Amino acid sequence: MSRSVHALVVVLAFGVSGMTFAAELHPQDFAYGMPIETQGAGTAYRFTVPVEVFMKVAHEDLRDLCVFNARGEVVPYELRQAPAEPTTRSPGASMSLFPLHGDARASLNGLRVTIHSDGTAVDMQTAGATPDPHVITSYVIDAREITEPLSGLQLHWADGAPEFSGSVRIESSDDLGSWHVVKSDAPVIHLVAGGSQLIQSRLEFPSTKAKFWRLTWVGKTAPLEVTSVTAEVAVNEPRAPQSAVTASGSRVTNKENELSFDLGAKLPVTEVNLVLPESNSVLKIELLSRAHTTDSWRSVTRGEFYRISTGSSDHNNAPIRIPTDADRYWLARQTQPTGQIGDVKLQATWPAIDLVFLAQGSGPFVLAYGNASAGPSSVALEPLIEGVTVVPVNTGPSHVLGGAERLRPPPTTVPWRMAALWSALGLGVLVLAWMAYRLSRELGARPAE
Repeated sequence: MSRSVHALVVVLAFGVSGMTFAAELHPQDFAYGMPIETQGAGTAYRFTVPVEVFMKVAHEDLRDLCVFNARGEVVPYELRQAPAEPTTRSPGASMSLFPLHGDARASLNGLRVTIHSDGTAVDMQTAGATPDPHVITSYVIDAREITEPLSGLQLHWADGAPEFSGSVRIESSDDLGSWHVVKSDAPVIHLVAGGSQLIQSRLEFPSTKAKFWRLTWVGKTAPLEVTSVTAEVAVNEPRAPQSAVTASGSRVTNKENELSFDLGAKLPVTEVNLVLPESNSVLKIELLSRAHTTDSWRSVTRGEFYRISTGSSDHNNAPIRIPTDADRYWLARQTQPTGQIGDVKLQATWPAIDLVFLAQGSGPFVLAYGNASAGPSSVALEPLIEGVTVVPVNTGPSHVLGGAERLRPPPTTVPWRMAALWSALGLGVLVLAWMAYRLSRELGARPAE
């Protein structure tokens, strides 16, 4: 039995010895390259994968990317979705504030408004009951100079103002005649105790666009006077950077209400839009896609696409969000034909993908891409670069490395070494089976003690 085991070890060792056949990668193993423009010293760098790379890689999952240093060595890198850009809130603008004295309903019913012809001033006068100069029940705010929607109002009052805890009703209007309640009870607090202050002077409400605002005390009237109001412009949620490609349409034979598009690559598209060639035009379109020219079209979305002139500029529809679609070929079909569809263009958008790499070795660094036989080489850098500043950089113009030949799959060859390995493993299994059989025969042939 010992001789059989020794033979098995020799066979397995012979098979395993032939497994080291992976060759080291070099820049010339890839079709194209781009210089990475790093400035100054850094530990890790980041750049958005250019659209041109998507067009010229051999694998749509970007596995055939590699970053080389000046010595031609591969450096560690990772592909990840580009982070959302931080949003910055601009300082709020101070708006004209008009206090209303006495009973709020009587004051507003007798309110006379004069808007100057230049649209830059508002005069307000009240009639009817004699107002009490010591009681301010409401405020009217002129916000016509602010064109963006507001999401908050910051109240200001004098230092040393009396303590107060209450709420105000917030209303909006575009003509000072019709008012809409935006928030019925926004808290306002000004309390002082033992040298500490509790102040709630910011009024928050859903994003609203209006020319005028009205603040009315709910229940008890505040003993303090609001001296000024600052607008807080609504800020959209931070959105991750996007990559986009625009494709021109081609006429479909004998179908004047259809245009076909070729994106040039399989892209992870999440938004689509049509760019119309002329102002004051509207199209109702069904968008379809397919992976190959021999496949049938499948419907993706329908929508109304428009481009309306507003005098100084054009107003366009927003892009349509869709589930991720990696089809290369698209079709725009007019659902309400009114003649030819026109020379529209298809704009496809997807979340930008960043490449983060470690500055191993010295630069200049090169991004190489396009290798049909390449396997995944991205690594997880997150635990390695925790706390490290990742410096954003740019890529330069593309140039040829190994040429388009690298995009062709290698010729099919018989994997002799892999076949030899599996043969050795199979032979080992047979030897073990034979040994087990002989051992069972020997044990069965012994007389029972």
